[in-house]
Amino acid sequence: MTKYSVFMILLILLVPAATAATVSITPTTIDPGDTVTVDVKGLPDGARFSLGINAEFDVTPGEKFAFTARDLVLPFSLDSGEVSAYTRGTSWTGLSAKKGDSSLSLSNNADEKGEFRTTQPYNISSGTYEAITLNGRAAPTAGSIIAEMTMTGTKKGPSDGAISFALDGVERGTATVAVYVDGSEALSRRIAIGSSSSGGSSGSGGNGGSGGSGGSGSSGSSAPAPATTSSVDGKVSLTGTDIEGAGLLSLAVEGAIPPGWSTVGRAYAVTPADRVFASSAVLSFSLPSADTAATIARLENGAWSAVPSKIEGDRITATVTRGGSYVVLVPAQVPTLTATATTPVTPATTTTTPVTTTPAATPLTALLPVLACAILMLAWGRRG
Repeated sequence: MTKYSVFMILLILLVPAATAATVSITPTTIDPGDTVTVDVKGLPDGARFSLGINAEFDVTPGEKFAFTARDLVLPFSLDSGEVSAYTRGTSWTGLSAKKGDSSLSLSNNADEKGEFRTTQPYNISSGTYEAITLNGRAAPTAGSIIAEMTMTGTKKGPSDGAISFALDGVERGTATVAVYVDGSEALSRRIAIGSSSSGGSSGSGGNGGSGGSGGSGSSGSSAPAPATTSSVDGKVSLTGTDIEGAGLLSLAVEGAIPPGWSTVGRAYAVTPADRVFASSAVLSFSLPSADTAATIARLENGAWSAVPSKIEGDRITATVTRGGSYVVLVPAQVPTLTATATTPVTPATTTTTPVTTTPAATPLTALLPVLACAILMLAWGRRG
C-alpha cells in the first residue's frame, strides 16, 4: 500500500460524508385537475420535512369555494406529524383529510380580518390520501382567496420517491408548492393554473384582499399601500409593499444556536427562500411578554445569526430584504445550584450483590481516528 493510498483512506475516515436532499417540482403550468409531481432524492430518515401547497384565486364575494389536493401519494411517512391550514378572505373555512379509514375534519369561523388558521396533530403515514381539502365561504367583500395547507413531520421510509397530487377547485389562479428540509427551503415553485392564467393577474388578486385596493384607489403617482401576510398560527407577520407571492411557513428549529442563547417557539420561513424584496419588508414576531430580552436570528449555512431587531411592546421586529428562515432567540437561563443540608445516616449492615454493567457502545465517529491510525501503522509496518 502506498503512502498516497494511506492518506486517502485517512481522509475518507476522518471527514464525515455530507448528504443533501435534492428536490424537483413539475410542471410550471397546469389545467384544473392536472397532476403536480414533487420528486425527492437523498432524503435521510430523521430529517424534518414540510410540504406546503398554497393557492391564490379569484372568487365571487359570499360564494362557497373548495381547494383540494386529490389522490396525494406520499412515498414515506412523517412521524410526529401535523397538518396546518390557513385561508384569507373567508367568513368560515373547513379542513378535511381522508386516507382509507383515517380522516380529519374541522371547521370554524374566520376572524375579524377574514383569516382562518389551525394546526392539528395527524398521523401522516405513507400511501395515497383520497383528498386534502380547504373549503368554506368567501367573505362578503372578498374578491380573492388565499388558501394554504402544510404537512410536516419527521421523515421515515425510502430516501428516494415521488410525491404526486392533482389540484382541483381552482379554474384560474396560481399555486405555490414549497418543500423544506430541516428548516431550510429545498425548493419552491410557482405554478400557473388555467391555460389563460398569468402570474401577474393572479398574484395581484391574491394581494388585493389586504392592500391592493388601497393603492388603486389613489392616483398613479402615489406609493403603493403596504400589504401584510401572516403565518398559519398568527404569531408572525410580514408587511411591505413588495411581498406579493411571499408566504410564512412554520418549521421546527434546526441548526446551530449561538452560545448563551436559546430559542422561543418555532422557526418561520419567509417563502420562497430566494425571494429578494425590492423594498424592505418588516418581519414581526410575538413575544411571551413585553419585558422579554430577545433578538431575531436568520439561518445561514446551518447556523443562526442575529439580525438587527427592535422590541415594541410584546412584539419584536426586524427589517428583511430576502426570504429564508428566521427565529427568535432569548438569553439562555443559567441553572441555579441550591445547597441542601444533609443528615448523617448510621450505616446499616447490608448484603451487597455484585452488579455487572455493560459499557455503552462507542459511537462509530469516535472510533474513526483510531481506525485511521491503525491503518497507517499497518501500512508503514509492511513498508518497513
